[in-house]
Amino acid sequence: MKESDKLKELARQNKLLREQNDLLREQNRLLSTREVFVDDIDRDEMRNGFLVTSQRKKLWNVQIGLINEFARLCKKHDLRWFAIGGTLLGAVRHKGFIPWDDDVDVAMLRPEYEKLRRIIATEVKPPFSVEFWHDFRLETDEPSALADESLPLISADQIKKFPVHAPFFPIIKIRDDRTLFLEFPERRNVNQGIWLDIFPLDPLPPFADEKHAAIFQTARILFIAATHPEMIRASMEKNQPLGVSYDDLRKFIALPYNRRGTYLEDFLAKNFFASERIGDLRDWCIVRGQKFYNRKDFDGVTYLPFEKIEVPAPKNFDGVLSTFYGDWHKLIMTHTHVATYSADISYADYYKATTGK
Repeated sequence: MKESDKLKELARQNKLLREQNDLLREQNRLLSTREVFVDDIDRDEMRNGFLVTSQRKKLWNVQIGLINEFARLCKKHDLRWFAIGGTLLGAVRHKGFIPWDDDVDVAMLRPEYEKLRRIIATEVKPPFSVEFWHDFRLETDEPSALADESLPLISADQIKKFPVHAPFFPIIKIRDDRTLFLEFPERRNVNQGIWLDIFPLDPLPPFADEKHAAIFQTARILFIAATHPEMIRASMEKNQPLGVSYDDLRKFIALPYNRRGTYLEDFLAKNFFASERIGDLRDWCIVRGQKFYNRKDFDGVTYLPFEKIEVPAPKNFDGVLSTFYGDWHKLIMTHTHVATYSADISYADYYKATTGK
């Protein structure tokens, strides 16, 4: 090798080492420090007649850190996103969290979500991690679909107990691995750090176009077949029409759950179309709550204060909230997700302390 080539190679290696060191320094900074985004984080206070403890504020602070990590990623890749659900309601009505809320919901139209799905796993670094909704095994699957033991197993009992939360939200979660958010105590083989939920918004009925109606029906059956294959088997035993051939469904439900989930996501991305209504496909497949948003309300973005940061909201947020909640000005105290959580103890350390493993 020529001397000039050796110098070039050394320069290249030094550049790589500098980049690696910069990354390690940033990771160490994230691991050792946490910015504060909530006022009076060390003090309990009453908000709207509800006691907000310092521990809850610390939970919120972690979740805002997750919002910032997600926002950084979206800015880097020019992806548009919105606060939705209770997070949007909190931003509009409380300029921050609803006092009794304990999670964060954001959403993207399916094409934006698809771009995110392709790059997020390589972009998010420790202390954060990414969880795709289908990265599990289901005990209700056929034996051949359970072969990959590297994926956590969701038992049939858990599926029966939590038919819409086990983990059957078509979402991506970003988690903070330094924390604890004990949603399912019996699932000691899965990450239970504090999370941020990222929802895709898909077309919802009614559809004037028969082609679009057929696409939705196929997506609906694929979603049920992916998450609850036992329901599809029961329908086929009764010879019920499903809109998808029985042979294709048998092949589909013979696949592992993670492959079924990926196939469904690919199908929804490929077949996305303009519609008057958008929302969470799960509500129209399993829950049957049939909640929706009007697509036109998401045509613009406005930024709203949220504790010490700002979050993007649909420009017509009043229309979004009215469609989804009705009289959204009325305070209705809802249940929290978990009773056990911590911004200071990791789920891994919690398991070690409670099980010795």
